[in-house]
Amino acid sequence: MKFNLTFTTLLLLISFASVNAVLFTPALPDIANFFAISDSKAQLTITWFLVGYTIGQLLYGPFANRFGRKPALYAGIILQIMSSLLCVASGLVHNYSLLVLGRLLLALGSGVGLKMTFTLINEMYEPTVANQKLSYLMIAFAITPGLGTMIGGYLSADYGWISTFIASAVYGVILLLLTTRLPETKNNIDKNALKINHLIDGYVTQFTNLRLIAGGLLMGGATCFVYIFAALAPFIAMNMLHMDVATYGTANLLPPIGLVTGSLVSAQLAKSYKPTLIIAWGIIITGLGSMMMFILMLTNLSPFLTVFAPMIVCYFGLSLVFANASTMAMSNTSDKAHGSAVMNFINMGLVTAIVLSLGMLTINNFILPAMYISICIFMAGLNRFAFKEGNKIG
Repeated sequence: MKFNLTFTTLLLLISFASVNAVLFTPALPDIANFFAISDSKAQLTITWFLVGYTIGQLLYGPFANRFGRKPALYAGIILQIMSSLLCVASGLVHNYSLLVLGRLLLALGSGVGLKMTFTLINEMYEPTVANQKLSYLMIAFAITPGLGTMIGGYLSADYGWISTFIASAVYGVILLLLTTRLPETKNNIDKNALKINHLIDGYVTQFTNLRLIAGGLLMGGATCFVYIFAALAPFIAMNMLHMDVATYGTANLLPPIGLVTGSLVSAQLAKSYKPTLIIAWGIIITGLGSMMMFILMLTNLSPFLTVFAPMIVCYFGLSLVFANASTMAMSNTSDKAHGSAVMNFINMGLVTAIVLSLGMLTINNFILPAMYISICIFMAGLNRFAFKEGNKIG
């Protein structure tokens, strides 16, 4: 029972930020109508979430080293609960700026999940067992955003968009209660962890590591697909292709099929091939999926075929990119704590910049595949650079 409870807690924890990021997205068109704002302005709720998520990657590691793993978890989860309620209040007082602020703080709070899950797993289990646990958690991590979007779709359709943030708060309360049962794995507190000089020295070293930066940017390119889809797909599927909100939510269970199968294939390929080669294959597959979407957008087929079927192919390819890019990045740094923080900061920083740029574009059926093809070209160039650097270092 103890193992099951611990694993369930870690499962909810690793999915904390991703579910909070997408749970409300089926309601984006309703939010735009509710506040009488443009579609691009409604996307600020995603952009500012990403800003908070990016900043949070650099904060929780030092905080957890200074005060302990569980205090860091408590702080992040409580902030997530309070921020969810702030988002609820924004609807009650009809204040869109309050919703954007709530989303920013919601990201800062829920951002504790992914970072601390990796820390706890590696401190609770010996390496072989830790890798096994992470493999199962990453498959679940691929599925939960789709489930979150589906739940958000049904909640929005039946109870309105505010209900999605009530659900976020409930998620936080459940996770907070479960977290109290986790062990504290940090026995030696580092009183210097939050000192400015200590932080600067640790992070400056990592920001000069070219392979770490390249790996973080490759991860960012892959992550962009997820958040661009979350920002644009609701408007394309519901406003332009006339899909209802509940059906849209259910359809989001399709893309994770590609993530799960791709993760399993990637694990097998990693036994025989170099990360840069697997990444190259992943980029090619993702590019084919993007081209498939572009071509299907020219037809009058259903949104399931034009939007969601190509995403299965894209996500299959992206799963090959993501896991191997992180392996490539972290293999060249001895300071795993600061290295992982910088890698995720670069990852989410690129995503934030790309999603922010969406506000300057006009939403149409072809913007999604066009951006995807552009990102594939960017990732291909990065992987070529990383391959050359790998040869020099190796």
